Formats: sequence, structure tokens, C-alpha cells
Amino acid sequence: MKFLGELDAVALGRTQRCNRRLTDPNRLQAIRDTGLMDTPREEAFDRLARLAAEILHVPLTIVSLVNDHKQFFKADFGLPSPFRETRELPIDASLCRYTLEGESIISSNALADPFLKFHPSTGPWGIVAIIVLPLINPDGHVLGTFCCIEPKVREWTEHELTVMRELTASIMTEINLRNQIAKLKVEQNLRDTFVAALTHDLRTPLTASKLSLQVLGRRHADLPGIQTSVARVTQSLDRAERMIQDLLDASQVQAGNQMSLRLSECDLHAITVQTLEELATVYTDRFVLTSDGALEMMADPIGLRRIVENLASNAAKYGAPGTPIEVILSRTSAQVTLQVKNQGNPILGDELRNIFEPFHRSRSAKESAEKGWGLGLPLVKGFAEAHGGKASVTSSAQDGTCFTITLPLNASSH
Repeated sequence: MKFLGELDAVALGRTQRCNRRLTDPNRLQAIRDTGLMDTPREEAFDRLARLAAEILHVPLTIVSLVNDHKQFFKADFGLPSPFRETRELPIDASLCRYTLEGESIISSNALADPFLKFHPSTGPWGIVAIIVLPLINPDGHVLGTFCCIEPKVREWTEHELTVMRELTASIMTEINLRNQIAKLKVEQNLRDTFVAALTHDLRTPLTASKLSLQVLGRRHADLPGIQTSVARVTQSLDRAERMIQDLLDASQVQAGNQMSLRLSECDLHAITVQTLEELATVYTDRFVLTSDGALEMMADPIGLRRIVENLASNAAKYGAPGTPIEVILSRTSAQVTLQVKNQGNPILGDELRNIFEPFHRSRSAKESAEKGWGLGLPLVKGFAEAHGGKASVTSSAQDGTCFTITLPLNASSH
């Protein structure tokens, strides 16, 4: 860029340093990562430009991005034609490029400023008093600027400078949040792809193992203890398959997707009885069921079973050893309620608030000998909400821990 006069050593040094930053590939990549260059106007940024103009009583405010060949006007208030239509300025005409070292440009009278008075845009743009603040990302790269322009001499007050700094921070908060959301979406897609590939690759050898086991069981059925061994290994393989399915379902929950259901007429009481009987073979006879009898409903029977299984097994694993676990079923005219209560150390504070989050494990779970992935409770919540119901928990030293699941009698209407 050719200035209209000779710059002093300080101003010349600033231009040289900023020119080197102009083509920094890391800075340019940071601008691309925002996804904002050459995009339509957005109220989120226009609002901040209007607010600055209103509070400071200036006729022109601009939110810009500055890459290596142009200055792009993402938002503005009072931008004249033809720039309001083209929304860009060649980089050689850009004043904002001289903030790329992170230094602001603040002047009450550009025409008397040793640097600004020689810039070729000062006169044509009617720039007299000006504030130009750099938009700096968390990695220290200057993406662009937020500026306000006054066509007459004006001493900026500390309050006005503070307002501009706060609004600049708000612009960067918006940009940074968008970047984080974009990164999370990429990470989520990678995680989903990984989980899908992993579970597919695991299921193939599991299926082959079960088939081979069945063949061995039939071929050597006369050998002592063979059926017991086959049953034990089959149970382990079935558990591995359930863990794979839990991982898939938890991935869906974490992505914000609703669990898929296969609805049919079923009896929650019968499902609960059968599930508790099977769990009793592992956790002994600790489960105490209270119910008024059959609870017919339209729901996903496998989903109901997984709710009961996860809550009851968690209570057995992490509750006080040897104490009874209460399982209570009740109903109203429109919904059924399942409660699972156990005694033991209470779950408090953040642990209680985050207990339904995927991969979260409470302190008692981490300290216990029982291993887990922290997927059971997120799945309970996911199945409950997919039915149109909800999951909640209370916990105290006096009353113990109680998980409550409420479900509509007819999930097909939700």
C-alpha cells in the first residue's frame, strides 16, 4: 500500500509487522474456520453494530473480517453505497489491516495523527475520529475488527472506549461459540462413525462365537458339565452384546436423538417380575417388589426391561450391601410409575445433577469394585423420554436413593 506521505519510524514499523501477519497461514485458516467470510448479514452481528452506534451516537459502525486480499464487512450500521452493496474493500484500501498485531487504532482526530493522516482511505471515508478494535481469537490470531467512525473531531471518553471493548468481546463470544459448536459437530460425527464401526466389527465375531458354541454344545452334549459351561459362556456373550447395544444407544442419546421404540401391548408388572427373577440369580434375593398386579400398556417391552434391569442392577451394585432394594409399581388413569429405592451413601451436588449424563459415574460407582461405562442411567432416561415419560432421582442419607420413572399408558400417542 502507498501512503500519501512519509511515515515516521514507529508507524513504519507497525505497517511492516502487520504486513507480515497479513499472509500468516494460521491466521487465514482461523478466519476460514469461522465460516463467516462472504456470508449473508446476520442479526446476531448487526444488532451489536446498531447498539454501538446508538450508545456512542456515531453514524458508522462496522464489523469486519480481514484476510490477505480483502476486508469483508460482516455487519454494519450506516455503511454508505456502494460498500453497503458490495460489502467488501480491497486489502490495499483497508485501514483495519493495521491492527493485525493486536494493537487498536484510536484517534480523536485522524487528520492530525502521524499515521492515519497519510492513509489513502482517511479522506474519502470522512474519517476524523475513529476507534478500531481487533477481533482476537483464543489462539491470538486477529480475525478482523470492530470499529466506529465519526466525521468530526471528538475526544473519546473512557466510558465510550469501555462500551466498544465490551461489544467487541461480545462479537468474539459469538464467533467462539460458533467455532466450538462446529468442532463439537465434527467430533460427534467422528464418534458416531467410530462407535458404528466398532460395534459392527465386534458383533461379527460374537455372532460367530455363539454359533460355534451352540454346535459344540450339541456335538458334545453327553460330556459332563458341558451344558453348564455352554450356558455360562452364552451368558457372557449375551452380556457383551448388550454392552454393544448400550454403546450404540448411548451414542444416539448423546447426539440428541430419540431412542427408537417397537411398541406393542405389554405388561410392565410381568416384565419387572421376570427381570428381577433373573437378576436375583446374580445379586441374591434382595429385590422386594410392591405392585397392584398387571399393568397393561402400549410400550416397547425391550425398552421397559432395560429400564428395570439398569435401575435394579445399579441399586444392587452401588447400594449398601445386604440391604433390601424396593421396586414399586403404581398407576393412575393415564400413566404408570416405577420406583427403585436403595439404601447407602447419598448421591449429592453435581453428581446428582449430572447422573443421567452419558459416561458419567458417581463417586461411589468409581470407588466400588463394579466396573461400568456410565451408560445405564442415560439409557434409562432415553427410553423413558422416548415413551413420552421422564426420569428423576432423589437421594439423601436418611431416605436413601430413589429413581422414579413415569410413563404414559399409551406411548403411541406421544
